[in-house]
Amino acid sequence: MDTEMLKFGIILMVLGMGTVYFFIVLMIFCMDFTTKVIEIIGKYFPEEIEEDKRSVKKKNDDVEIAIAIACAAQQGGYKC
Repeated sequence: MDTEMLKFGIILMVLGMGTVYFFIVLMIFCMDFTTKVIEIIGKYFPEEIEEDKRSVKKKNDDVEIAIAIACAAQQGGYKC
């Protein structure tokens, strides 16, 4: 077995793994920087908070259900 080929393979492996590690670290720093920039922008331009339409409808649904039960009881001749 040729030791020169083995040395070249190990050097190539270390170089490739180092390149991947460098790009991963660079990507993490870019993501952190972007997060900080978005937080700063968010202070000056906040998003509009929409009301939850489901919670408003739920209150009305309870009343409508009670009315429907009362009407059904009157139509069916049930006594409460």
